[in-house]
Amino acid sequence: MKTIPRSAPLALIFATALLAACSSSPMSRIDTNRAIYESWPLDVQEAVLNSEARKGMTREQVEMALGKPTQVVTRSSSDEVWVYRKGGGVTPLLANTGLSVGAGIGGVSLGTSSRGARSSSAPEEREVVFVNGVVTRSD
Repeated sequence: MKTIPRSAPLALIFATALLAACSSSPMSRIDTNRAIYESWPLDVQEAVLNSEARKGMTREQVEMALGKPTQVVTRSSSDEVWVYRKGGGVTPLLANTGLSVGAGIGGVSLGTSSRGARSSSAPEEREVVFVNGVVTRSD
């Protein structure tokens, strides 16, 4: 009978987390759109690599740098704000669920909790303002 090493579940969890983190990185977006990225000026390429939105960048360039916004607010026909949020608590769907994963002597365990999880940190928010499709301000 073949046995699975105790570290296998932990390695699987780590690999999954690593792949999930990479899927939304600027490098993965650049790799998907390499020809477009290479056609941009070097200062724009640098901003995209550094996950920055700079004045003068287009929507396409900002999306490659930062990903899709959490929210788009249209102020007028030529003025819109892209809002990026991360952190700041648990979504209502997960408010009463606790998930724990452990490896070692106890193996892997999953469970739920009626207490739920709470986050004390405020959400991080970033805004990118476009006028006529070009960045005019970025937080």
